[in-house]
Amino acid sequence: MKKIPLKPVLAIMTLSAVLGQVNPASAHDQSGSLGKINTAIDQYQVHCFDDGSGPNGYLIVAIKDLAPKAAPKLSVQVIRDNTATNTTDAVDSDASYSPEVNVGGSGDQYYLLTVDKTATGAENYSVEYHCMTSDNQHTGTDIFQLTNQ
Repeated sequence: MKKIPLKPVLAIMTLSAVLGQVNPASAHDQSGSLGKINTAIDQYQVHCFDDGSGPNGYLIVAIKDLAPKAAPKLSVQVIRDNTATNTTDAVDSDASYSPEVNVGGSGDQYYLLTVDKTATGAENYSVEYHCMTSDNQHTGTDIFQLTNQ
């Protein structure tokens, strides 16, 4: 995975936001939906950085499959340095997120999140994510949507 410097990402995000292609988020959850085709994916880039709380130590991610209740199961993959980690929400439309995955990092770090599903059918989701220091404090977090299907 190629790490992208922040300045080009911000320039692309600004241009894409004007064109209606990117949805920046400041909270620690990102809602979205996947279209009906079984190959639909959404992708996000999460940037973890020292915002004064301390340098990034790891990223925590989980996914929740929201209504409507449908056959496909939703998963999120976290990719860093050519290594992918996955978690799947086993129960559709309940109040619980999938088991959390913890993906290590150090300092200024970029992660790629890919949300996908197991079958045909439109699905809605919420991804919860937290950039954390090695001593378990929240630190700087930015998220940018790269693909919206």
